[in-house]
Amino acid sequence: MVGERQGIRIGIIALGLLAIALLERQWGGVFPLWQLYLLPIVLAGLTLKVVGGILAGLIVSLLLAFSSPAAKAWEWQNLLGWQIGFLFFGGIVGYLKHQAEVQREAAEQLRRQQELRETLTDFLVHDLRSPLTNVISGLETLKLTVQDQLAPEDAELLELSLIGAHRLLTMVNSLLDLRKMEEGKFPLYLKEFSPEDAINEAVRQVQLWAKQNGVTIRTDIAPDLPPLVADRWVLIRVLVNLLSNALKYTPSGKTITVSAKATDEGIHFAVTDEGPGIPKEYLDRLFDRFVQVEARKAGAPVGTGLGLTFCKLAVEAHNGRIWLESELGKGTTVHFLLPFVPNAVPVTSQSPA
Repeated sequence: MVGERQGIRIGIIALGLLAIALLERQWGGVFPLWQLYLLPIVLAGLTLKVVGGILAGLIVSLLLAFSSPAAKAWEWQNLLGWQIGFLFFGGIVGYLKHQAEVQREAAEQLRRQQELRETLTDFLVHDLRSPLTNVISGLETLKLTVQDQLAPEDAELLELSLIGAHRLLTMVNSLLDLRKMEEGKFPLYLKEFSPEDAINEAVRQVQLWAKQNGVTIRTDIAPDLPPLVADRWVLIRVLVNLLSNALKYTPSGKTITVSAKATDEGIHFAVTDEGPGIPKEYLDRLFDRFVQVEARKAGAPVGTGLGLTFCKLAVEAHNGRIWLESELGKGTTVHFLLPFVPNAVPVTSQSPA
């Protein structure tokens, strides 16, 4: 089948060359029809690549020398220049076609590898979630049954294990949720709630980790903060991700501040740390997971590559916006703004299980 198509293409190119040669022999003395030879050269380069383009250029050069009425009136230098030009033109067209096919094949191979990796990741994540849920259930049952009998340091270790397991489950869920968010299929469970309650819950989830690191978490919440219609648990996950990222790079004895205030557009949240800061060249692109890999290789203090990407997609799913401010040696602030009532789709009014 491929050989038949190739033969048809060669036949069309040969017929084109013959037709132009006959036309030029008939009317070439009046009209510059020899320029039409560029068409079969381009066709040969596009279909037969470098060899075909050069061969077509060579045939055209011979036709110009022996059968073109216009070329017979040229100086030999002019004729030779056009002959060499046709050869190079055919080779260049063929080379560009070859490079385009190489790039297309590389892009297709990369796409297939990406799909394979994402499919494998989905399988792994689904397989991880079940045993991890069992671990959390066992720890919570143990906490309910024996907490009163444990020494304070043992109870703290049990609580720390639960927090770590929940953080790992959040990361596993983020892997699954990122795909849904990128495809616009992530459901939002919208409900009116107090932003202050969501902030306090997020702080509670990381408080023990902060205590072990010697880091203080303080809240700066404006009084009379109005209620917000959003997905409460998604907002808590965003805040926990930002707090976790800040805790990784905030030295002992320093402070992380979570603030919230009302604006005309909605509720403005901010998480500020006193860490090393992030280089300016990464600020505008840091929410992209691939840029985070690049930044980590360069030594920039960024997280796992999932947290910030999840935060960006989650905020944008609420029709909000998120941005970074940072200065080396002076810390980083992540801002995000959620509208009071988002026009977000798809949405549901029911809470997740």
